[in-house]
Amino acid sequence: MKKAVFGVLLALALSACSGGMTGGEDKFSTSYVESHIIRGKTTQSEVQSLYGVPDSNSRSAGNATTWRYQKNGNLSTVSSLTNYIPGTSAISSALGMAGTASSASSAATKASGKMTGDTEVHGSYLYITFTNNVVDYWSLD
Repeated sequence: MKKAVFGVLLALALSACSGGMTGGEDKFSTSYVESHIIRGKTTQSEVQSLYGVPDSNSRSAGNATTWRYQKNGNLSTVSSLTNYIPGTSAISSALGMAGTASSASSAATKASGKMTGDTEVHGSYLYITFTNNVVDYWSLD
């Protein structure tokens, strides 16, 4: 039983670690978002196929919905789940270290960009607002 649980957690952790990157591209960069999310054209289902289920969503008056994605959102979820399973503290610790390493890598990328004059924005949060299930606006934070 423990081996099966460990296998499931390992698979989740590996998929969570790759959540922000696809083929070396940062899904939380301006260039990636601009090339994949088109205002007035991209639908909620297309966004969900790119980023998965949003970490949170809210609805405002006028039929607008905003989805929020966190760059390491899946990694945090998997890490918190391991706290409820006996004997998985090592996995939880490794996931925590992976999250810290990802944050450090993001900070290094931003610092490097400032020194080299790269104006590419890399965010930790992606907000997408939909009107009638089609993208109306997006922003990186």
